[in-house]
Amino acid sequence: MQPASAIQSIHAFRLVAAPVTGLWSLGRHSGWWRKLLWAVLLAVASGLAQAQTLQLTNLPQGSLGEHARMLVEDGRQLTLEEARAQLREGRFRQGDRPVLNYGIGSRPVWVHLEVFNPGTTALAFRLVAGTAWIDQIDVFVVHNNQVSSHWQTGDENPYPYGLTPGVGFTFDPQFAPGRSELYLRVQTNDVLVLPLELTPATKAVANERFVHYGYGFLYGFLFALFAYNSMLFAGLRERSYLYYSLYLAILVLLNMAYTGHGNAWLWSGQPWIQQYVILVLMVLFGSSGLIFASRFLALGEHAPRVLRTVRQSIWLGLGLMGLCIATGYREGAALLAFSFLSLFTLGMAGLGILTVRHGRVAGRYFLAAALCGMVGTITTTLAAWGWLPFTPVSYHAVEVGIVVEATLLALALTHQMRQYQLASLRATQLAGIDPLTGLHNRRAFLERTGPIWSTAVRNERPLTVIMLDIDHFKRVNDQYGHETGDHALVAIARQLALACRDGDILARWGGEEFMLLLPETSLEQARSFAERLRQSIEAQGLPTEHETIVLTASFGVAERRQHSHLEDLLNEADVQLYKAKQGGRNRVSCEETALNRS
Repeated sequence: MQPASAIQSIHAFRLVAAPVTGLWSLGRHSGWWRKLLWAVLLAVASGLAQAQTLQLTNLPQGSLGEHARMLVEDGRQLTLEEARAQLREGRFRQGDRPVLNYGIGSRPVWVHLEVFNPGTTALAFRLVAGTAWIDQIDVFVVHNNQVSSHWQTGDENPYPYGLTPGVGFTFDPQFAPGRSELYLRVQTNDVLVLPLELTPATKAVANERFVHYGYGFLYGFLFALFAYNSMLFAGLRERSYLYYSLYLAILVLLNMAYTGHGNAWLWSGQPWIQQYVILVLMVLFGSSGLIFASRFLALGEHAPRVLRTVRQSIWLGLGLMGLCIATGYREGAALLAFSFLSLFTLGMAGLGILTVRHGRVAGRYFLAAALCGMVGTITTTLAAWGWLPFTPVSYHAVEVGIVVEATLLALALTHQMRQYQLASLRATQLAGIDPLTGLHNRRAFLERTGPIWSTAVRNERPLTVIMLDIDHFKRVNDQYGHETGDHALVAIARQLALACRDGDILARWGGEEFMLLLPETSLEQARSFAERLRQSIEAQGLPTEHETIVLTASFGVAERRQHSHLEDLLNEADVQLYKAKQGGRNRVSCEETALNRS
C-alpha cells in the first residue's frame, strides 16, 4: 500500500471505530467478540481507502471529481514533490461533485487521482482535463514513485498542447500494470471549472467525432441565419436585419472563443488575445442583443426612457470592460462579463414583457425567444459559478437555448417583414382607391390600363373608353347639400360597378366624372352599353328625406383606332363628352364616322 493510502486507512479506521466504542466495551470480556470486531473495522477501513483507487478496466461514467482529492495552494507555488508530501500528510480533501468548480479568481488547485491497471500490459487512455480557457495546467503521471509522463499547457501558451476544440485539454497517458497516480496543477484567473474524464483511447476518438459534428451543425445553422439576414439587409435596408446579423456573428465568435475553436483556428499563437477575448465578447454579445432588441421592438416609439437606459447600460458595460483591460484587472473583467451577461438575459425578457404590455405583436415572438435564451444562458452561467451542477447538459444549455432563440427571432423577423409587406400593400392599395366610392382613382386607372392598352395595340384588338359626367351635379350639392351629393356619387358608382364585366376597368376620374375602359369591345357595343347605363341612372333616382331626385348623366365614347397613346384615346372620349353636354345632356355621344365603320 502507498503511504498516502496508509494514512487514509488510519483516518477511515478512526472514523468507523468511534461510533462502536460502546460495542467494544460490551464485548471487552469476550475474546472472540474483540477479534471479530477488529476484523470488521479493518475490512471497512481498507474498503474506504481502496475506494479512492479507480480500476482502469471498470471506470465510472462521466467526470471523476468525486473520486479525486484536491488541495488549494495557500501561498507560494508547490512543486510536485511538495504536493505529494501534502497528500501523505492528509492535507488533500475528497471531491464532493463530479465536476470540480472553484469560481472566479481561485488560487491554483492540485488534483490527485489514483488508478490501477490489473492487467499485464500498459493501457492507453485519453484524459480530458479542464475547459479550453484554463490558463495553466500541468499533468503528471507517477508510477513506482517515478514521473513517467509530464505535460504542461494552457491557453497562456502561444500554441497550447492538447487543446481539442469543443472538448477541452486532452492528454494521452499510458498506464503501466499496477498502481499509478495522476497529479494535476490547474490555474486560471477566469472561472476555474475542471471536468476530469478518463476514456479508453479508441472510444475517445468516437466521442470527440460526435462533438465535432455537433459544433459543425451549430455553426452551420447560425452561419446560414447570418447569411440570410445579411442578404435581407442588403436588399431591404432594414436595420433590424443588420443588428440581428451582428448579434449572430458575435454569438458565433463567443462560442468559438470559449470552446477553444477560436484559439485553435482564428488567433492561434496570440495568447494576449485569448486572455480577454471571451470576456470582451460576452459584453459585446449582450450589447449587440440589446441594440437589436431596441430596434426590433421599436423602443424609441413606445418606451424612449427605457431606450435611454439601455443605451447607457451598453456604454457603461463597454467602458468598464475597457478600464479592466487597461489596468490588467482580469478578475474584475471576468466578474463584469458574467454579471453583464446575466443582466442582459434578464433585460431581454423584461423588454419583451414591456413590449407585450404595450400591445405590440412583435413582443410576443421576442419574449418567447428571450425566455429560451435566458434559461439556457442562466443555466450555463450558474453552472460555471458553481451554483448548479456542472454537467454536459448545463454546460451546453446556452448553446441549445441560443439555437432556439435564434430560430424564434428569425421567425419573428419574418413575421415582422410580412406585416410590413401587408401594410405596404395596403397603403399602395389605399393610395389607388377613391375613399368615397371605393373605385380606382385616376392614378390606379392609368397604372392598370397601361398593360391592357399595350396588348390591344400589339395584337390589333378592339378597345373602347367611356367617360361620363353627372348632369347638374353642382346644383344638387347647392340645393340638397354635399352629403346628398356624396350619396349620389356612391349610388352611381355602385350602379357602374355592378354593370361592368370582370375585365373592365372602372375609376372615379375626378369630381363627378367616371371613366370606363372596355377591352375587346367595339364602338357599337360600347355605345349600346353606355346607353343602358344612361337609362339605368335616370330610372333609379336618388331618394332623400322629402323627395326622390332624378339624376342623369352624359356619356362620351371613343374607340382605339390610330391613337399613338392611351392619353389620346382618353382625350377623344373627353371631347365626345363635351359634345354630349353641348347637345343637351343626358345622352351618349361618339364619332359617327367611326360608328359607321364599326
